[in-house]
Amino acid sequence: MSVRVRLTLAFLAVSLLIPLVGVLAVREQYAASQRAARIEARHVAEPIAHTIANTAELTGGDQGQLYHDQERLQEYLDDLQRDLRRHMEVVDLQQRVLAAATPGKEQDEDKAAARQDRDAEVAATIRDGQPRTFAERDQEYPAGTLQVVIPLRSEQGGIVGAVVMEYTPIYRELLAAGAGTRRAIVAASAVGLLLGLLLAYGLARGLVSDLRRLGRAAGQLADGHDDVRAQVRSRGELGELAAAFNDMAARIAAQKAALTEVAISDPLTGLHNRRSFEVRLTEEVERARRAGPPFALLLVDLDHFKQVNDRFGHQAGDQALQAVAAVLTKELRAVDLPARIGGEEFAVLLPNTAEHGALEAAERLRAAIAAQPILHQGATFTVTASIGVAWCPAHADTGDGLLRVADQALYQAKRAGRNRTCSPTELLPVPERT
Repeated sequence: MSVRVRLTLAFLAVSLLIPLVGVLAVREQYAASQRAARIEARHVAEPIAHTIANTAELTGGDQGQLYHDQERLQEYLDDLQRDLRRHMEVVDLQQRVLAAATPGKEQDEDKAAARQDRDAEVAATIRDGQPRTFAERDQEYPAGTLQVVIPLRSEQGGIVGAVVMEYTPIYRELLAAGAGTRRAIVAASAVGLLLGLLLAYGLARGLVSDLRRLGRAAGQLADGHDDVRAQVRSRGELGELAAAFNDMAARIAAQKAALTEVAISDPLTGLHNRRSFEVRLTEEVERARRAGPPFALLLVDLDHFKQVNDRFGHQAGDQALQAVAAVLTKELRAVDLPARIGGEEFAVLLPNTAEHGALEAAERLRAAIAAQPILHQGATFTVTASIGVAWCPAHADTGDGLLRVADQALYQAKRAGRNRTCSPTELLPVPERT
């Protein structure tokens, strides 16, 4: 058989494969859209569930848990619904609806009624703590609505309920973005039967490889790689689908970054919170143990702060805390870490700093705080601070040990008259603070 005949047969065989490739490409496009919709739904619902179940942790204890306050919870869902335009419910362990929000409605009626969990998906998530996606069918929506259920996991790790959110609109948007692509695949398959191997090979390689890139990108995004972006060669509808996917990935990354910022920041002062401070303290201790440079810890406590609140009011107290935070930010180096770890108590980590540098920094901060005027409703007042200083590894080689030594030094500064700094070398035999 001649080469021409063999090539002709090969062209015909490949041309016949084009419709099959088109079918596979359409199915892959549907699957990619469904995966992308599930991924976005989970990435949107998980931060919502975390905020509802861990409000106190995220706000540094300033607010109670949302799921304990149905009125605040309903207001929170209403605000989300206005932005996201999708149905959401929050249920407790018995699947009683604590709050619900539906586009076009102010509130769902009969919120206290138990949720109809026909397929037991919500119950399974509450039982084992695993997020799920499922299609919920009823008489009103026989085709089913796509739902994602995320457990409400408290700070102690226990499950206290679940968030159920509809993501049908996300899936429809992705399908609509890919509708032109699917039509192009069908048309290309028909043309490929007539044009032969060259056109068939080009279409199959271009469309299928781009869809596979989208699928791989969706899988990487699901694995937590927020910087992944889909790179496709097509400029038409498939390019628009890739652009929609990339926009979704960017929004997910921005939402996670915002949640991370909330998780490590004190909402009043903008400084690091106690949790972030403890993580950094552990890192500095480990670095020092590996024969790294020493570092210092300052504990800063405002003197007679209750008197400020009693005399001027809590708003003035908040202004004083913000003013002290501004002084710390201004006076410290970029590598230093100031944090608010209690009501009127701050902590400062000073990397690559030991005895003399730590004492000089502490005294500079003390003087700057005392000199900072605070204006409130036409009145000007100042606050002072007592500072306890310790450094690692000279005084302790663990985070708890260093905090204990610095706390004893702070106690001594208070006992010696306040508005002063104290280091372990100046300690008198005094009882440890509890």
